[in-house]
Amino acid sequence: MNILTTNTFRSLFLVLTCWCVGGVLELAKAQDDLSVPGLTDEPVSTTVAPAESGDETGERTRSDTSLFGLIAAGGWAMWILGLFSLAVIGLGFFCGFDIRETNFKPAPLVADLEESMRRADLEAVSELVSEDTSTLGRMMAAFARQVEETGYSTDDNELIRDLMLEAGVKHNRKRARVINYFSVLAQAAPMMGLLGTVSGMIKAFGTLGNKGMGDPSLLAANISEALVTTAAGLVIALPAIFLYFYFRDRLEELITLCEEFGVEMLNRLRRVAYASRNGEAGLPPPDVAE
Repeated sequence: MNILTTNTFRSLFLVLTCWCVGGVLELAKAQDDLSVPGLTDEPVSTTVAPAESGDETGERTRSDTSLFGLIAAGGWAMWILGLFSLAVIGLGFFCGFDIRETNFKPAPLVADLEESMRRADLEAVSELVSEDTSTLGRMMAAFARQVEETGYSTDDNELIRDLMLEAGVKHNRKRARVINYFSVLAQAAPMMGLLGTVSGMIKAFGTLGNKGMGDPSLLAANISEALVTTAAGLVIALPAIFLYFYFRDRLEELITLCEEFGVEMLNRLRRVAYASRNGEAGLPPPDVAE
């Protein structure tokens, strides 16, 4: 898990670097294109420019509504929202690779545990799970440790089950904390978008106070900043909410799956103990134990 985390954040750093370089270049180009008459030292020409052709107008419109054009129009808040979006994407890939059944209930471990419990060989079970890092391994380690320390009695079933569940939850505490980051981002992104909206409106009213109502186009950049940041915050928050609930439910499902297997192994041990207490010779046949 630590190696996967390191590789994930290393990849995120490279992507973020490329994102920032491309965004800075596009932002510089956008600032050159959005020159406003009267704000430069060049004299303003009063000659009416010829009307642009439909192709030229369409090309400029497409350029203004491109991805980097919208990022440039959104202002400073878009860079923070960009970090949020990268965090959502990175966490999504990380949880997708980490929260899988193979990391919770490995098939080889399941087969070995079933064979050991069929023979009621608790020493073999203890050896199998002593160094296993999966959720099932940690839960069965709690199972084996309790039986080794106090022996087994059918009255201990509930206690052993609670110990297994506690071990599973404790082992996945870090995973639950990572999943909670989706919730944090889902709440922070709209708030950052709202802050960008407020910033854009403040600039718009400042421009209005300085320049008056003579040229409404002077407000276009400020209004774009206000609207684009709000939309970007919502676009980031929606998938973050979906991923939060998906991975949270998936984590609970996999822990429950491991718990059910542990209870099945506990029932096998209970049947062996019952057969031994009633004086039956040997272990129960495999079909009965299973």
